[in-house]
Amino acid sequence: MKTDTSKHWEEIMSSNTKKIRSSMWWWSWLLAISFKQHLLISALLRLSLIAYTQIHDSQSAVPYTDIDYKVVTDGARQVLQGESPFARHTYRYSPILAYLQLPNLFIHAAFGKLIYSMFDLLIAIVIHRLAYMVVKGQFEKTVQHLFYQASKSHECKYFDALDERNQPETVARGAACFWLYNPLTAVISTRGSGDSFSSFFVILSLYLLIRAEHRQEHSNWLIFFAGLSHGFVIHLRLYPLLFSLAYYLSLSTSLVRNFRNFLQQIFRPNVQQLCLVFGTLSSLVLLTWTFYSLYGYQYLYEAYIYHFVRKDARHNFSLQFLMQYLSTGEEGETSLLIKLLVLAPQFVLIIYLSLTFGQFRQTLPFCVFTLAFVLVTYNSVVTSQYFIWYLAIFPLCLNNLKLLSWPRCFMLLALWICAQALWLLPAYLLEFRTWNTFNWIGAQSAIFFLTNSYILKELLAHYGFTHFKISYKKFR
Repeated sequence: MKTDTSKHWEEIMSSNTKKIRSSMWWWSWLLAISFKQHLLISALLRLSLIAYTQIHDSQSAVPYTDIDYKVVTDGARQVLQGESPFARHTYRYSPILAYLQLPNLFIHAAFGKLIYSMFDLLIAIVIHRLAYMVVKGQFEKTVQHLFYQASKSHECKYFDALDERNQPETVARGAACFWLYNPLTAVISTRGSGDSFSSFFVILSLYLLIRAEHRQEHSNWLIFFAGLSHGFVIHLRLYPLLFSLAYYLSLSTSLVRNFRNFLQQIFRPNVQQLCLVFGTLSSLVLLTWTFYSLYGYQYLYEAYIYHFVRKDARHNFSLQFLMQYLSTGEEGETSLLIKLLVLAPQFVLIIYLSLTFGQFRQTLPFCVFTLAFVLVTYNSVVTSQYFIWYLAIFPLCLNNLKLLSWPRCFMLLALWICAQALWLLPAYLLEFRTWNTFNWIGAQSAIFFLTNSYILKELLAHYGFTHFKISYKKFR
């Protein structure tokens, strides 16, 4: 005989399954196709887009290919000639991107797009494995809790078989498909943006950190490799540096309850935290020293320092665009003070989110997602490819956003798309019709900022903690 607890749990599982099947008719299509088939379909879609770019760019005055792709290709040409990639004006990326696009010069001009599209698929593979591992662990914890209440071993086996056979694979495949069939991510990579390349290593770092918790043997090595990946992606793009505090705190053995605890965490690290720090510094210092030896101070300035002092007056989604445009050419203490005031809210949010969601590896994906979302929303320059920074991590959070109803989900998505569309209209009139729409763009940038702030608030409010496997050792 099954206990009342187990019967109640079965009823909940059955009810939720029926609701999902009735409201999500397309879900059966995703499950009917294997994950490998989804990868194949997605690869063909991206190949089709790359082929389309060749036709579009030869016929249209508005190019499909990203201007940065052409800049990096020019940097690769400089490398092939034995020069520095930074000899190309406006080349402000890691030299690794120029090396990646060297085949553009002797195989085909679109070869780099194939590489970035391949990393699109690799991201989906890591998302699938990570989501499966996390969801399986969460359900196993639920089963253990039910077994503890029911005190029946055969019931534990029953629930374990049910959950491992259905839920983990369902959620993992859905998360991967969210990335694979997202039109924005497919377009960004086939335009030649390298953000999928850097995003892969962000997700790989997350995977290794969480894998270390599920696999006790060799866990320190996994964390060390996570540090190597983290240092590598910081070298590629500076923004993952701000994930470091969350990564560090997730490896702690006690909670940060006050400022004293925080200082103890920083200055008295455990073995796993030391492995993370050593791995991060090893790859970051090695890469920085290598390229400094090759290209000198110009590498340090263009790849790192420039991004701290830049003032971009070209129109973009950033709330700060109009202020930067109006203050072009102005220097001094006033502009520095304004910049500090602008950075203060971003800094406070980063600390708050790291302390709130970064102390458990179960909440780490959502923590990194919210950090990336804040970084993009508050950044001094925001373009469409920056959205990849958080869209790559968002699929890992979907299973814990079940408190959001489908109508509310579509409402938030519609708000996000409409806010972009409203911004694109004055941007088009400025760039292609030469209308003076700077104030209009500034107003729409403010609306886009408020829209993103509202979306973040909704996601934070509807994030479900009840699905998590919490390590009780931290509460001792």
